[in-house]
Amino acid sequence: MKTLFIILFSLLTLQLSAQHKKYNYFYQYGIADAFLAGLYHGTLPVKEMKKHGDFGLGAPDMLDGELMILNGKAYQSRSTGLTTVMPDTAKVPLVLSTYFKTDTTFYINTPADKKETFAQIDKYLTKTNGLYAIRVTGDFALIKTRAFPPVDKEPFLPLASMLERQKFFTTENVSGTLMGFKLPAYLSSVTIADYHFHFLSADKRKGGHITDMKVTKVKVEIAVLQGMDIQIPQDSNFMNFDFKTVKKGDALKAETGIK
Repeated sequence: MKTLFIILFSLLTLQLSAQHKKYNYFYQYGIADAFLAGLYHGTLPVKEMKKHGDFGLGAPDMLDGELMILNGKAYQSRSTGLTTVMPDTAKVPLVLSTYFKTDTTFYINTPADKKETFAQIDKYLTKTNGLYAIRVTGDFALIKTRAFPPVDKEPFLPLASMLERQKFFTTENVSGTLMGFKLPAYLSSVTIADYHFHFLSADKRKGGHITDMKVTKVKVEIAVLQGMDIQIPQDSNFMNFDFKTVKKGDALKAETGIK
């Protein structure tokens, strides 16, 4: 009888937990323009971050590499090339995530570079002003990622002014997952518009922000996001930040890594 009660209680707990998840609902903590301008202090604990999505990307505290969220776990790829699981006590300044539930699946079975891959995905993204989460899983002929080293002296430089500090990593013939979003232009400044992908290898040892890629054979899963929840940091640095200092074009420089 006691065992049956425990089983029923566990099932009820799982059911209630699932009901609280907002599948395909875009969650963001932080504002992109503020982060790109130098607000790198983490203010959201990873433990709290994981309550809002099991899939996504972002930045670790003090810009020490890149952040990936896959299957509910958070990973950090540092500028040293090391990728590790992030502890719940770590903090982040910016994250984009969702509870991912596939709406559309298709396959790319012939080699394609970054531009060709995006063109094939575009065929399925029929709403110009829609929000999409995209997961690409399989084999890659080439993956090129980048990561920034940690910052330590304030005031911090904008990301676009630190491009010479980027560390690039090129991996050939690797299996793994791209996690990313395609977000509309009207959300520019608040978030990162257009395509934005991070990578995590199947062995969880390599990752980072994608700057180039060539796919061999992959599965592409698309989730249409139905709404958004953008949370604003409450710390004094953000609340007193002057958005007039943000330079037009810095977001594109930071995203592409091109000076």
